[in-house]
This record gives sequence, C-alpha cells and structure tokens, in this order.
Amino acid sequence: MGEQGHGGRGLWPLLIAWLTYGALAYAVWGPWVPSPTVANTLLGVDMAEAVKFLPQVRSGQISVHREVFLLPQMLLAFTLAIHAWQRRWSYPTWLRVLMQLAAVVTALSLLPPPWSPALLRAPEWRVHTALIGITLAVALFAPLWARWPARWLDGALGVFALLTGTWVGAELQQVWPDFIQVYHRSLNFGGGVWALGLGVTGLLLFAIVTINE
Repeated sequence: MGEQGHGGRGLWPLLIAWLTYGALAYAVWGPWVPSPTVANTLLGVDMAEAVKFLPQVRSGQISVHREVFLLPQMLLAFTLAIHAWQRRWSYPTWLRVLMQLAAVVTALSLLPPPWSPALLRAPEWRVHTALIGITLAVALFAPLWARWPARWLDGALGVFALLTGTWVGAELQQVWPDFIQVYHRSLNFGGGVWALGLGVTGLLLFAIVTINE
C-alpha cells in the first residue's frame, strides 16, 4: 500500500511534496545570516565554512561541529533522489532524471570552495569527505531506491530530517551571538533557517502518514 500513487487521494500530497522540495532548496541556497549588502549575506551553503572564522570558534571558546551545517544539503539531495524514482509519485521520466541531476548537483555543492583531492584526503577533512561520498552515492544510485518499501524510505527521511533540524538548530543557537558580534547589529534568522523548519515538517508528515498506511 505504501507504494501506491497518491493521485486517487487528491493533489494535496503532491503539493506538500513540492512545497517540501522548495523549502529545502531555499534552506540550502537562501539566506541564513541576512545583511543589507549581498556580499555579507550568508547562505545555507556558506554556513559550514563561515562558522570556522567566527572569533570565538577560532579562539576555542566555542566548540562547533561545522559538518552539522552540511546536513540540510544532504537532506535535500536524499529527498530528491529518493522521491524521484518512487512509483508512488508517478513522475514522468524526464522529471525523474531532472530531480536526480538536481540531487547530484546538491551533493557536489558539499565540496568546500577551495578543494582538491589532497585536501579531501587530509585527516581534518575525513568526516566532510565521507559525507560527500555518502550523499553522492545516494544521488547517483537513485533508481535503486524505487525497489525499497516507501515506509522504510519515508521513515528514514523523517528520522534524518528530525535529526537535521535538531542538530542544526542547536549549533546555530550556539554561534548566533558570535554572528551578532561580528555584524555589530541585532540579527534575525534569515528565511533559509525557517525554510529548513518547513522542509523538516513536510518530511515528518510524510513519514507519519506512510508508516501508518
């Protein structure tokens, strides 16, 4: 039953799915630390690198697991790759391929700006490199996930989404005062932060509905 399409139930599952994709995409490429100038605005894809340069992080006063800020990109790539080829969505082949390509591009966006094979093999980059490899593998082998039960996949996405939202939220709260200090003004969370919450909610909703089918 978990593999059946949603067409007979109306458009709301499809609308929620695409709202979730859009929210997660905005969480990755939308603003997290807003600024009146575009050059000083930090996007979701910037966060893992940006936190390294915060004064309290560099001095060791704050211990940050910067790889946590890569999780939204992984979540978007996983969601696109898994949903693309699921029979339940009945997407046309061209759209499935496009979604898989988007998942691959998202996986490649995990690469640090000045990267090289030697850099990725360095001990301090092992976790980052492993996350890139896992995400790229999930994206490249997307058609294989169509054979897995929908409740397994949606359940796994729901758990990963919950962990992503929790871990990212905790790390962001820890470094936010440092961002305020660097920008010399009060800061509100950018739209990308709220979009992540919306995307996480959408995946949790699908997980709950699918598991109970």
